[in-house]
Amino acid sequence: MHPAPDRPDLDLKSAENIQHPFPVYRWLRDQAPVYWSESLTAWVVTRYADVVDVFGNPQTFSSDRFRRIDERYASQRPAVQAVAEVLGHWLVFRDPPDHDRLRGLLQSSFTPKTLESSRERIQRTADTLLDRVVARGTMDFIREVAFPLPATVIAGLMGAPEDDLEAIKAWSDRLASYLGGAVDARDNFTEASAGVAALVRYFDALLRERERRPSDDLMTLMLRAEHQGDRLTHDEVVANCVLLLFAGHETTTNLLGNGLFHLLRHPAQAALLHADPSLLHHAVEELLRYDGPVPATVKIATEDRSWHGRTIRRGDMVMPFMASANRDPRQFPDPDTL
Repeated sequence: MHPAPDRPDLDLKSAENIQHPFPVYRWLRDQAPVYWSESLTAWVVTRYADVVDVFGNPQTFSSDRFRRIDERYASQRPAVQAVAEVLGHWLVFRDPPDHDRLRGLLQSSFTPKTLESSRERIQRTADTLLDRVVARGTMDFIREVAFPLPATVIAGLMGAPEDDLEAIKAWSDRLASYLGGAVDARDNFTEASAGVAALVRYFDALLRERERRPSDDLMTLMLRAEHQGDRLTHDEVVANCVLLLFAGHETTTNLLGNGLFHLLRHPAQAALLHADPSLLHHAVEELLRYDGPVPATVKIATEDRSWHGRTIRRGDMVMPFMASANRDPRQFPDPDTL
């Protein structure tokens, strides 16, 4: 049994709280830093130090969110299994030592040559996209820059044709309906499984082509990657191609959109950055803190734990809210100021 929520009216998935979350985060940090959310069926963790504790303690808080997924959504077992089979290979959903193995193998694919070619590709792509709109004087920033820039760069790194980007975006959006968590995941497994299946078919075909005709792209490097005598399996390469494309372009698109929005709302900060481009790295870090693209993630408790007067049970979902932690005045002076 879980406790009744501290505030029965606090629906963290309501449109109001999704659009304006920071007052809710402030209340949670001050009044209920470890909070049982009926709407999320999870423990919500909101203070900076506690969120760091969750991420730094994989023995207690597992990244393998699929441990309980079958029992929670048994009525949709085929769709659930279709998603779990692929996402279960993702680096971000594995715990040590499997996480360390995958990370070592994937890191070995990102050679200095690959990273330098990425820099050149990003600059060329950004220049091309901006050249298309500058004469017009207006643009739809998300549609014309924020989406195509990271998607084109990542797809190019993996050898995916630019003409396939719209289809890839449509498939990724279906997967995002589950991973985004804005509404109940039970409503989204069918959509997510369809998106996953399409992405797997796409990358499986590309990978088989690379096995026959190797190239100098990232997919070929992943096929050849070796770390401490180990190699990625075919399924691991396919799954982590889906991860790189999905996570890379979804999060970067959202960061670019959020970043431009807040710079337009804070013209003095935008003017500082325009006057001194060397501030760019700091600006990106601050925009990630102020309004990052991923508000929270999911962990699974592997053992009982008493925390802030609450008892988390083994198997419970625990959601560290990075968006709240990054506005915690216990860690950041004047955290609501950009």
